Amino acid sequence: MTETDRPHTAAEVEGWVAQMRKEISIQPPTPGEIRTPDQIVEQLERVDSVAANALWIVKEADMVRSAASASLLRARATAQATAEGKNAEARAAAVDLSTADERAAEADAQIAYRYAKGLADLVDSRKSSLQTQAKLVLATYQIATTSRRT
Repeated sequence: MTETDRPHTAAEVEGWVAQMRKEISIQPPTPGEIRTPDQIVEQLERVDSVAANALWIVKEADMVRSAASASLLRARATAQATAEGKNAEARAAAVDLSTADERAAEADAQIAYRYAKGLADLVDSRKSSLQTQAKLVLATYQIATTSRRT
């Protein structure tokens, strides 16, 4: 399988999310510093770039989550069909024991998906914040320009 053909893992999704979080991290201005329009535009462009990747990451995380859930269902069905025990409780314990790896993988995939969704939410929040800052900076420059003319 090529890189694009093989299914991804929860660990890969978490790695992508961590990288994207680094890419959109924004240092707050120092006290008294005013961001310039160019700085805000540059930050908006970074966030836009990450936004496109964030959607892809959420899609991949959802696919990882679906694959892990399906794998767990298959493993559980197989384990239930072959479980031996004197009573239902013993058989349930046997099923739990034999599906431990699949349950762990499914839990990891759920966490990775929530992490990816959190990234998408963070990107939206950052973009909104930067757009608000851009409006404030623009208003500040317009006020400064207007006051110089009068």
